[in-house]
Amino acid sequence: MNKAYKYRANIVIDGKKRDTDQLSKNILYAADMRKLNDPFEGSVELPKSDEHEYWVTPIIQKLYNVGIYSLSKLKNNETFPCNELLWAHYANSHTGFCIEYDLDKLSNYAQSNYDISHVLHVSYADERPKVSENDNIIQVQKKVFGTKSLAWEYENEVRLVFEKYGEKTVPENAVTAIYFGLKISLEDRREIIKRMSGRGIDFYQVERIENLYQLKASKLLFDYSHEIVNFEQMPTVDNYMILYKSANKDENTLMEFIELFRKKLRRPSNITVIDDIRAKPILVNYKPRKLMSDEEIEIMAKHWIAYSTFGAPDVVWTYPEKW
Repeated sequence: MNKAYKYRANIVIDGKKRDTDQLSKNILYAADMRKLNDPFEGSVELPKSDEHEYWVTPIIQKLYNVGIYSLSKLKNNETFPCNELLWAHYANSHTGFCIEYDLDKLSNYAQSNYDISHVLHVSYADERPKVSENDNIIQVQKKVFGTKSLAWEYENEVRLVFEKYGEKTVPENAVTAIYFGLKISLEDRREIIKRMSGRGIDFYQVERIENLYQLKASKLLFDYSHEIVNFEQMPTVDNYMILYKSANKDENTLMEFIELFRKKLRRPSNITVIDDIRAKPILVNYKPRKLMSDEEIEIMAKHWIAYSTFGAPDVVWTYPEKW
């Protein structure tokens, strides 16, 4: 499958999450090229003589009515949309999401059902391309819409170019996965999953890799397997220690797990979540850090993965001893 990616900011416009709404309705918006963020968009060197100018100007003017849907391709060493700058620039500083498309299904449908004129894999150069009188319309399109300065090379862009800008409906099966940004809210994530469920789409949470300037993506399994490994009933509060067995341990998933667990409780409760049974005796017999061994400190930092108190049941501290 030939994949391409669209980073979305998911900001509120007119009281709605526009990007979530368009995603769920199978809509994309092909933007007016005059409103794109590259100050040199469509910039080419035209022939100098009046005769050549007369020939090429109507073609350029016609092209300015187009709509462009910009996507990003993965680089050779990438396995998921992990470009930090694209997340920052187009996904509202990592609080949005990224759509994975089957580019073949998307472009084939568009070519069959719309006035799409070309699918362009953008090339990058340090000088503007020159339009020649011998160029045909496809060559002019490639130069006008498919060439950008080297400053934009990090985007690794592919474009669907429509003859008219505006909303376009796309096939439901063209969307194959959704990647959630590092800082997406649980509310936004839940809404997207709810709207897109039942479509055979995979959902992934983007996370940091500890001690590295790298990201990873974990497939959401919606598995909250766990075991209560310690319970203390106090006069006014209960204390639970839970051994969490699911592979998903990002902040939103842990918040969701504790919320679901609390719904079954009848008394105010403190909830401690670990993912390794070796952390149990360390926390049950808690002692000052200066009295702990280095091994105990490391186990607690890595495997005490969440904590929520009865006094602030809606707040979840993830990896409370790590930071």
